[in-house]
Amino acid sequence: MAQDELDSYIDSLIERKQLKGLTPEGREDIKNELKEMLVKEINTAIIDALPEDKLNELDELTSHDDYKPEDAQKIIDESGVNVAKITTETLLYFEAFYLGQSEA
Repeated sequence: MAQDELDSYIDSLIERKQLKGLTPEGREDIKNELKEMLVKEINTAIIDALPEDKLNELDELTSHDDYKPEDAQKIIDESGVNVAKITTETLLYFEAFYLGQSEA
């Protein structure tokens, strides 16, 4: 998901939450916090979906100080994991949770 798409999505969530008395600074703080939480949730869901061999490969790669994020992305891209589906499911779960539509 592109950063501008993520920003728009989070802006939409904040609007739909209808927080009263929110200052521009407070809104920006909430936006940054939500973005951090959401990216972490998406990354965790993707890692959890990786087959064991790709997880081991990723673990080996990230244990080196000189690894590049592009290399990790290549492992994920070649894993067969449906990143788009996982991202969509995570966004929907997060949205329901944030807007108070879920007990989870």
